[in-house]
Amino acid sequence: MDSSVPASTPHAAAYGDNAFRLQALTDSRLLRHMSPTEIEALVPRVEILSVRRGARLVQRHDPGGAVYIVISGLLLVNQYARSGREVGYRRLQPSSYFGEIAAIDRLPRSANVTALTESIVGRLPEPLVAELMAGAPNFTRAVLEDLAAMVRALSSRVFELNAVSAPCRVQMELVRLATEAGIEENQAVLAKAPTHAEIAVLAGAQREAVTRELNRLEARRLIAKQGRTLTILNVDGLVEEIERLGGDEPEL
Repeated sequence: MDSSVPASTPHAAAYGDNAFRLQALTDSRLLRHMSPTEIEALVPRVEILSVRRGARLVQRHDPGGAVYIVISGLLLVNQYARSGREVGYRRLQPSSYFGEIAAIDRLPRSANVTALTESIVGRLPEPLVAELMAGAPNFTRAVLEDLAAMVRALSSRVFELNAVSAPCRVQMELVRLATEAGIEENQAVLAKAPTHAEIAVLAGAQREAVTRELNRLEARRLIAKQGRTLTILNVDGLVEEIERLGGDEPEL
């Protein structure tokens, strides 16, 4: 098993018809370079799971080489320090995927993956992943491209954690979230914005520091909060604030 908490529920079968599976696979970044014929051949081999909010789908140190694609919902990749402090790596949106690292090196899982909302995922069993890695160049190409992007992103994150202040890291996380949500006319609306605690995990900061910074940005009219909706009112202004606090990219 890849998880300590059962993730599938009885109604998961309702999402298992071939048309649903085909659309889910077609939309996945993991299969973006594969032809329609190649994707269609995978339809009967993918398992569809319904994941409850709060369920841990993958647990760090567990064995398993299956790869999961996110069809709907939102998941968090994280770890916990011995002190209990949560360290977040990234949030997984629909069309993204996870599990490829253990599938490549066949070592235990390197992180936890927990559902932040009710979610639907597709599970590619370990034998299928091994088969695709060995015999489907377009599958492997997508994995390699995304691993390279991950290395670049993690290099930037290491720089941020060591050279950038906590308030600036919070601002940078807001810009990332705005980019994911889509920026229009210099604004972005996060309809289901992360909580202060979730932003703290992603930014490597304390929740209190996040709250102070968000209040400060709201007072400066760079953001506006209403319930779970967070609106970035001035993305360019937020970027300028990051540059003012020294959060620009490291010089190479």
